[in-house]
Amino acid sequence: MVKQISLIIVTWNVRDHLLANLEEIFRLACPLSFEVIVVDNGSSDGSAKMVRDRFPLVKLIQNDWDSGFAYACNQGLRVSMGEISLLLNPDMLLEAGTLEKTYELLTTDKTIGVMGVKLTTKDNQPINSVRRLPDLGSQLAIVFKLPRIFPKLIGRYLFEDFDYNRCQDVDQVRGSYFAFRRELLQTIGYLDEAYHIWFEEVDYCRRVKQAGLRVHYCAEVSCHDYVGRSFSKMKHLEKQRIFTASMYHYFKKWQPGWQAFVIAVCRPVGITLAYLADRYEAVTGKTV
Repeated sequence: MVKQISLIIVTWNVRDHLLANLEEIFRLACPLSFEVIVVDNGSSDGSAKMVRDRFPLVKLIQNDWDSGFAYACNQGLRVSMGEISLLLNPDMLLEAGTLEKTYELLTTDKTIGVMGVKLTTKDNQPINSVRRLPDLGSQLAIVFKLPRIFPKLIGRYLFEDFDYNRCQDVDQVRGSYFAFRRELLQTIGYLDEAYHIWFEEVDYCRRVKQAGLRVHYCAEVSCHDYVGRSFSKMKHLEKQRIFTASMYHYFKKWQPGWQAFVIAVCRPVGITLAYLADRYEAVTGKTV
């Protein structure tokens, strides 16, 4: 049966946040017809069992390995039945009216390809969630952790002067709340599974804009975002390995070849620094 909106949640070892997320979705009593699809990427914390036992209406896809965000999202998208697809992180809490506004905007304004909403902290302060498109300088600075010393190096990329209280078109919105019409899958396609995680939403936004559609940020509704709870469980080495692999794929796909070459050359240095950070934390007990 066709639904108005499909919520697709990819999760990895954040059982408590996923539980709170699902409880809030069903507590809101949204007037839209919707379905919830949870794709569990090999969690070891009982997430899948919790979903089966407590939320029988949720469609559960259980992987026995960490398949990556893009791959798992596509698994959910392929079984979804909604007019609108919403990729929603597990460490999010929806607020009243957010789903309704998302459905209204995407069904009435067909010039919008992808939309996001205001993401907030637990104190209702906006989270810096809108970025400009990645450029080589800012991404290399991130790889080498230079913004810890010189934060202004990535100020333009982070769009630090963005007005989060005004609806506007942007380069990209964060993948933690990422909504689009299902029909786009027929014209633009699914997420690029060459990205394990990171950069897949930027890639999709570029494909949407390439097709002549808009990427839109809506300030009128919001979600509380706990930000990166799954990532916090990963070592620096693993995060850097995955991040730089995705970065290389993005630049190879969208930027001049020499830029991808520079990233390929610099990548081992970044990975080595991440390894040293892990060793430092293990020896000293201090967080880098």
